[in-house]
Amino acid sequence: MSKCCKCMKWFPHNWLCLKGLSILFLVLFYFSFACGFYYTWVICKHPAFSGALLYKAIAYYLLSCWGAAVGFLTIAKVLQALRKIKQAVAPCCCQEHNEDKKKEESK
Repeated sequence: MSKCCKCMKWFPHNWLCLKGLSILFLVLFYFSFACGFYYTWVICKHPAFSGALLYKAIAYYLLSCWGAAVGFLTIAKVLQALRKIKQAVAPCCCQEHNEDKKKEESK
């Protein structure tokens, strides 16, 4: 859960920060990439596929799985870039808020 979102932490968009979402999409990338290899292996072992139908089925499943993998990787990289931009432009305000509370307490 994002450390900055204390007041409305029960809403789903606050459960993961940009780093968590980028890791989630990176895991989905590897999963769909591996599924492409698995589908290829299953299709090659299936007795009903032979000749041109075998190659068409392999191409269809590989392109669909690896297309999704490229999409997931793109989203993960965009989220990583957004996280770096957010940290550079607008750092977390929780630290400033905590420092203000400490100054008030010390007075």
